[in-house]
Amino acid sequence: MVSRVDADRLLKVKGRVRGAVFETDADYIRDKYGSAGLEKLTRAMRDLKCEIAYDGISAMEWRSVGSRALSLRVMKDVFNWTDDGIRAMGDAAPKYSFIVKLFMKFFVSPAVAFSHAPEYWTKHYDVGRLDAVKLCEEERYAIVRLHDFESDPAYCRYLEGYFGRLFKYMFPRSRIVIEEAACMFEGGAVHEFRVHWDD
Repeated sequence: MVSRVDADRLLKVKGRVRGAVFETDADYIRDKYGSAGLEKLTRAMRDLKCEIAYDGISAMEWRSVGSRALSLRVMKDVFNWTDDGIRAMGDAAPKYSFIVKLFMKFFVSPAVAFSHAPEYWTKHYDVGRLDAVKLCEEERYAIVRLHDFESDPAYCRYLEGYFGRLFKYMFPRSRIVIEEAACMFEGGAVHEFRVHWDD
């Protein structure tokens, strides 16, 4: 279980994230566990002195990245998830996002979509810098790096699922494999995600 000490540490993490991420979390939890599941999560967050009105949050309002990291950790506890549970939520998140669907439809070429990923990051976060380092369609791999983003390892698992889903949109007939090859929580200078796909 997340302790008050862990909660206080996470709530001090720098940076802000748009309320849209909490909206997609709420949609996912409601679809999976019903309204009772969302109420259970809300109560657990309140017990840790972090009030989040998942149902009433505005998509464009800024909330702390720390509160999002804490929310992910609490979800793992409340719903008895492993890291795979967090990845699954990350994988599902783009399906709930109108902005992502529009973004992926507008940029029909994988290369163009990939090159615009850093702009998409800044629409949702005011911390961290996303680099679309390399997309090699011939050898079927890509590298994405996230700089200056410190929160919690649960966030890394979420991003694995999220980035993996975006690549599924780009290469819908391929099997996508993603791994975090470097992590700031394990001594890395950045978070580096490597994506591979086959035909």
